[in-house]
Amino acid sequence: MKKRLPKRRAGARPFLSALARDVRGNTLMLVAAALIPLMAMIGSGVDMARGYMAQDQLQQACDAGVLAARRLLSGSQLTDAVNNEAKAYFNFNFPQGTYDAAAFTPVVTVPKLGTVRMTASTTIPTAIMGILGFKTMALSASCSATQDFVSTDIMLVLDMSGSMNCPPGQAGACNEVEQPGSKMAALRSAATSLYDTLAGAQNQLHANSLRLRYGFVPYNGTVNVGRILYAKNPDYIRGPTYPYQTRVWVPTTRTTTSFRSESDCAALGGTWSRFFLSLGYCTYQEVTGGAWSYGQYPVDVSRYVTGATVTVPTQTNGSTARWAGCIEERKTNNVTINGGSGTTAPADAWDLDVTRIPNSDDSRWGPWWPEVEFGRDATAQRTRSDYCASEASRLTEYYNNKQGFTNYLANLKPLGSTYHDIGMIWGARFIASEGIFAGPAETNDQFTADNPSKIRGFSVRKYLIFMTDGDLSPTLDEYSSYGIENLDKRVLGSAAVTGTNQVNRHLQRFRMACNAAKGQNIDVWVIAFSTTLTSEMQNCASSPSQAAGISTSADLIAKFQEIGSKIGSLRLSQ
Repeated sequence: MKKRLPKRRAGARPFLSALARDVRGNTLMLVAAALIPLMAMIGSGVDMARGYMAQDQLQQACDAGVLAARRLLSGSQLTDAVNNEAKAYFNFNFPQGTYDAAAFTPVVTVPKLGTVRMTASTTIPTAIMGILGFKTMALSASCSATQDFVSTDIMLVLDMSGSMNCPPGQAGACNEVEQPGSKMAALRSAATSLYDTLAGAQNQLHANSLRLRYGFVPYNGTVNVGRILYAKNPDYIRGPTYPYQTRVWVPTTRTTTSFRSESDCAALGGTWSRFFLSLGYCTYQEVTGGAWSYGQYPVDVSRYVTGATVTVPTQTNGSTARWAGCIEERKTNNVTINGGSGTTAPADAWDLDVTRIPNSDDSRWGPWWPEVEFGRDATAQRTRSDYCASEASRLTEYYNNKQGFTNYLANLKPLGSTYHDIGMIWGARFIASEGIFAGPAETNDQFTADNPSKIRGFSVRKYLIFMTDGDLSPTLDEYSSYGIENLDKRVLGSAAVTGTNQVNRHLQRFRMACNAAKGQNIDVWVIAFSTTLTSEMQNCASSPSQAAGISTSADLIAKFQEIGSKIGSLRLSQ
């Protein structure tokens, strides 16, 4: 007989089975289980966002502190003034207690010359993450600012042709006498504003045994650099004779025989024949007249180049002259430089080679001597002696000497014509780190007069500001640094003697001189004042933004201030 199991009561179920089938309250359990990771996610988002904001503000405060301190830094020692300045700016931007940060003190150091470094670290409490055991978040900032100490040389190449005596937009009789409101007056004000703009940078450089220097090359048809060259090395100037387009007296003679003593005959350079005892006949050449012969002849310059006052050998009135200092240029090329589009000077154009050191007559410069220059068919001088440009000035540190700077500008005298090429050649030559004014590759002597590439381990930046108030305007029959061009033909060569050929060749030479300057790592700025900014002038500048056409005196001053600001700002980098 089968055993019967007891019947279950209707509606009765096992507890666990019932529980498994019962979904009431499941949501509450799931939420409870997910609450902890959910709180971690939300808390980390809130606290991390707050931490990022605190970190960003801490870093900004650090940056502000070192930038402020850098402006006060002088030398390699941390002074109280620098330390206090850094912390003042830091605390202004991140006061103690910001974001409930724990108390801390930023640390300021000067790890090397010109560099301020700051570090700061603290913690801030978490808002939500604390319930998970993360009570604080660490913050830290590290920053440094380096004062890019760079010695700076600025060469001003200035058009000193006669038109600078005129007010902007005016020409004519003022070419001889400076007028009120002249372009020359505007230039003096503009250059002085450049000095003022850079005064702060100059003070900082000098305090750190570095320097900012200014040099000047005024130009017209000449440049006045001869006495500077002679002081540097007398062998840079040709002598004892130099060939000029000049004149010599050629006497006419006849053969004469007369009864004379032997001693008298010797004095006349004649031939004596004995007649009786100590008496005899003398045959000699008797001068009966003469005439001037015009051409290229050597003239003794041995005393003239020393600065002595000498009698002019081509005059008959006993007039005297003293070398003002202008020069005739050395050997050039008048074949390849033919007015074309080339911008690289040929190797044998030594006048355009701004680094070649003289070692022969072809590579030396001749003394400019207008009193001995003559044309072929005239008995008058070809150029007034006062057309020699104002004397150039080598790079000089006018530290705390604004008066010396302005005195130089006050003594500039505009006269003569306009040769852009001669100005650019000598501006580049005076500032180049190679050539006749080259200094050592590196020096610790910031007072050296020459042009080193580095001073105290820091590079030297070089700027050339070229300013003109007119187009290039060479002359064919007047005396310039290239002689009398229709006679000497140093530029024209075998080309037809025309003004067009001459201008085109000088324009090409100007382009080559600009290229030579930029090849010496010289940053070139070009200003066309009250004249057209030509394509040659634009291309001469190191960048299009560094060439400007200026029409008014106020704009010229503003442009020089702008250049000064840009030169000064380039000295600082973070």
